[in-house]
Amino acid sequence: MRRWPELFLALKFLRPRRSFVSIITILSWLGVVAGVLVLIVVQSVMRGFEDELTRKVIGFQAHLTVAGNAPLRDPTFILEQIRQEPEVLGATPSVLGPVLAETRSRISTPRIKGWDSDSAPAVIPLPECVVEGTWSPGPDTLVVGSEWAKANRVELGTEVNLLAPQQFKEMLGAKAPGATLPKKVPLPRTFRVAGIFTTGMFDYDSEYLITDLFTAQELYAVPGSVHGIAIKLKQPDQAAQVAERLKAKLGSEIRVLTWMDHNQRLFAAVAVERRVMSFLLFFVMVVAALGLSGTLITVTVQRSKAIGTLAALGATPGQIATIFTMYGVVVGVLGSLAGVVGAWVVLANRNGLSHLIGKLSGQDLFPAEIYHFASLPARYEVGVFLGVALAGLSLSVLAALVPAWVASHAEPSANLRRS
Repeated sequence: MRRWPELFLALKFLRPRRSFVSIITILSWLGVVAGVLVLIVVQSVMRGFEDELTRKVIGFQAHLTVAGNAPLRDPTFILEQIRQEPEVLGATPSVLGPVLAETRSRISTPRIKGWDSDSAPAVIPLPECVVEGTWSPGPDTLVVGSEWAKANRVELGTEVNLLAPQQFKEMLGAKAPGATLPKKVPLPRTFRVAGIFTTGMFDYDSEYLITDLFTAQELYAVPGSVHGIAIKLKQPDQAAQVAERLKAKLGSEIRVLTWMDHNQRLFAAVAVERRVMSFLLFFVMVVAALGLSGTLITVTVQRSKAIGTLAALGATPGQIATIFTMYGVVVGVLGSLAGVVGAWVVLANRNGLSHLIGKLSGQDLFPAEIYHFASLPARYEVGVFLGVALAGLSLSVLAALVPAWVASHAEPSANLRRS
């Protein structure tokens, strides 16, 4: 301490005494701890949520989708071109579009997806997600999402009547002026629910009905054609590069969309939410820094005699300012370290704490039926821990500068008379 008298005096001012100063010092320290802890926890959980969402998207959606402005009339040739790419693990044709569904006097507008039993399982592992019944989409059977089944009170064996947009188009075309074709009345096609699947993604589970590819082609009146081709890659992060190569190979009339294109709004919303929450919680540390600044101003008043004595003994304004700056450094370092340790403990026990708070409050803080995650996700990043800790330390130092400047420029005689 002989080499660092300023640090020695700063630690001496921090020692608990029978005065209000020690109490507000502890409260200022707790403010820094709370700000660092909360910001690290929120950042880690939001990044974990983003990772889990990406994993589910990559696991249950095609990495690339090839489509055109109209149904693809020669899918076999396009499939051959696609499978020549070394990064492609599998490709499957599909017919996908909205239908009008009626079941148990309920009307809904899900999407029908034609499933090619030979090539589709290598691209999208939906058969592994069946929770009830069997995976047997066919000419008169459907496999439906669990959320859609719940919303429409559908069970195994329930009959579902479907009407495709193409059927209405034929009816409207027959009624057009000058039409010579006889009027057609669309009749729904009846299916039976053979299985129910759950992927963990609400969009899939609430919108999709699966049938075989030939039946979907009949419903949409596109025999021999498909709406698109789904592709699975060895490395999903190479989707953009493979998409560019396929665009050059297949021509300008063919569109190639990546899994990032399909989910751009979703990931953008998550990223914006993470930034906004971090920005708002950053002000918790700002408030803690303001509290520390108020504490130091109180200390300068309480320690006016000591400040005056130091100045009278020859201490320079820079040395006096350093004492109070070191005061802020010590509080910032201790608060940031305690916040990092506390954040690590909270993240390690996040699921138990979530269940405990939910039990005490009577509400589930993270319901699985909404978020579709079995546990609260989190990503541990050294950069996040260090960045937030440095931000807490920096704010503590900045908060100490104004009181340090005031203390260093006070007249020694005034301080001695005040004491």
